[in-house]
Amino acid sequence: DLIQSEGHTAVFILADVTDPKMVEDMVAKTIRSFGKIDILVNNAICSTNDVLTNNWDANLNIILKGTQHCAQTIIPEMQKNGGGSIINIASVNGLIGLQGIHAYSASKGAIISLTKSLAISHGADNIRVNCICPGTIQTEVWEPMIERNPNILNDIIPHYPLHRIGQPIDIANAALFLASDESSFATGAIFTIDGGLTAGLHNFPI
Repeated sequence: DLIQSEGHTAVFILADVTDPKMVEDMVAKTIRSFGKIDILVNNAICSTNDVLTNNWDANLNIILKGTQHCAQTIIPEMQKNGGGSIINIASVNGLIGLQGIHAYSASKGAIISLTKSLAISHGADNIRVNCICPGTIQTEVWEPMIERNPNILNDIIPHYPLHRIGQPIDIANAALFLASDESSFATGAIFTIDGGLTAGLHNFPI
C-alpha cells in the first residue's frame, strides 16, 4: 500500500523458497511484471517456534537453501542485464553464539559464508552480493516470546550500547544503501546493524 500510495507498482507473489519450482515461477512472474530484476533481498525465515526448538530441517531449508534457491535462479537474469545487487539478511547470531539457539545460528552463519562465496564468484558479472546482520529488531517475530515474558525486550536493552533495540527502518535503510549505486564498490561485505551489540563487552565490571 505504501509503495502504491507513492505512485509506484507493487506485485505480491506467494512462494515457498524451499521449492525450486515455485522460486522459478516467482522470478518469471516478476520479470513479466517489471521486465527485469535488478535487486534481490533474501529475508525468508522460519517460525519462531522452529527457531526456539532447533528444528534443523526448517532452519536449513528455509534460511540457507531458500536463499540459495533464490540467488541461483535470479543470478542468470542479472547476468543478462549487466549486473545487480543481492542482499542477504543474516543475523548477529551468525557472528556470535546464542545459548540454546543452534540451528538458527548455524543457518545464519552459513548465509554469511554463502554471501562471500557468491560475491567472489560473480564480481566479474557486476553482481554485488552483501549481507546485513541485524541485532534485535522489534517486529512481530517477537510476539510469541512477549506473550510468555512481557518484559523480554526491556531485559534485552541493557546489552546494547545504544540503549535501545532496532526498528525495521534501521534495516531498511541499510538495504536501500546496498541496493543503490551509492554502494557500487561494496561486495562480499558484512554490515552489522546491531546497536553495538557485537562491538565488545558492554557493562562488564572492571
